[in-house]
Amino acid sequence: MEVREQYGEEARIQLNFFSFMTVAVWVCFGVSLSFALALHLVITSTLTDASFESTVFWLSTAMYGFIGFVFSLIGSALIYPIYNLWCERMRGQRVRGKFAIVCRDV
Repeated sequence: MEVREQYGEEARIQLNFFSFMTVAVWVCFGVSLSFALALHLVITSTLTDASFESTVFWLSTAMYGFIGFVFSLIGSALIYPIYNLWCERMRGQRVRGKFAIVCRDV
């Protein structure tokens, strides 16, 4: 089996649902982490009791981080039909970067 790669700077792609959700999981993880850090800054700047602050921080960070992750993931799943329709009409999503098209000869 021979693998030939053809490189390009621009491509048109359309992700299937599984690939779309794989990317969304990482984005949602970043959103929930950012939200947790922002929440930490708000809590540490408003509370004065250190022991209460620590308890509230861990509880609220875990709760709001998880809720943010879940709602972002649900939102991504709900937006997929719109993404799919848009890609169908535009003949794929236009992206730029370094891409390799792998051609496998069997």
